[in-house]
Order: sequence, then C-alpha cells, then structure tokens
Amino acid sequence: MPKHAQTGSIVLQRSGLTVVGAWVPNWQYDVYCLEKSLADEVASRFNVQLLPVTWPKTPGGEAMQIVVPTVGEKWFDHDQLRGRTTARHGKAGARCADCGVWRWMPLVFGELPPLQITPLLGDVDVAASPEWFGDGWHAFRQILFRRELAELIASASPRDFEIQPVF
Repeated sequence: MPKHAQTGSIVLQRSGLTVVGAWVPNWQYDVYCLEKSLADEVASRFNVQLLPVTWPKTPGGEAMQIVVPTVGEKWFDHDQLRGRTTARHGKAGARCADCGVWRWMPLVFGELPPLQITPLLGDVDVAASPEWFGDGWHAFRQILFRRELAELIASASPRDFEIQPVF
C-alpha cells in the first residue's frame, strides 16, 4: 500500500507488453495507463493529471498514466461496510502495521453499501475513494470515472474495461 501520494512516473517492465488502448498494469487497480494518442485525447477533453510511463533502459512517453486523486473524507457508511465485510470474510479488515491505514476486506462493487460521497466529487473526472480495501499485497481503492471518460477508455479497450453505472 502506498505510504504517500504518487510523486513521479510509474516504471513498468516492457517484457511482453504491447502499448495499445488502455490497461491496468499488473492488476494494480489504482493504476490506469493509456497509449499516447488516447492520452492526448483524454488530456484535451477531461480534467485529469497524466504522467509519462517509463520503462527500464528506454525513455518514456509512448504511454501515459492517469494519476487518480483521492477525493472526499468517506464514500461508504463504515457501519454498513463493517457488517458486509464481516458477513463475507469473517472480519471487517485490518490496520496496516507500517502506516496505520485501515484496510477493509475486499468486496465487489455490487456488494458495497450505497455511495455516500462527502464532500461531493466536484469537477474531477476521475476519483479514488479514501477507503482502502484488500488483504496482504492486494490493496486498492474504489475508483469512479466520469461517464464520458469511462466510455472513451472502454471503447479503446473493450476487452479490458466495462462500464458499471453507480448513480
């Protein structure tokens, strides 16, 4: 689990990776990468922060990462989360021994309580929940994309992304 907000480019292994459309590298659900032409379109139409993806021993720039900001103080009722995670996993979660952040046990989006984002998302086009989920090395936040941005990404990589309405 990251101990602070991202400060530089993500470094990916190039082995076996074809830079096409959009993808989530290494199943890191907070990381969304876009090929350069798609990233250029996203940057021109949406309020997002992009950083170049870099590769060991080769310059970056042929792909960009969407940096997903944490927005709000909470997205879910924590009493409801506690009940649902405990019912599913036998426990609600655990506190990270290194950084002290509480991590809820994972639930698929349909199992989560209704969204109660406070304060509201505002004018961002992609946002991450302040709540962390997962167990062991698999930590993630819930991510919301503005519908038009989600449609653009899903159309660029339909095998990898599908749109789930939430509101």
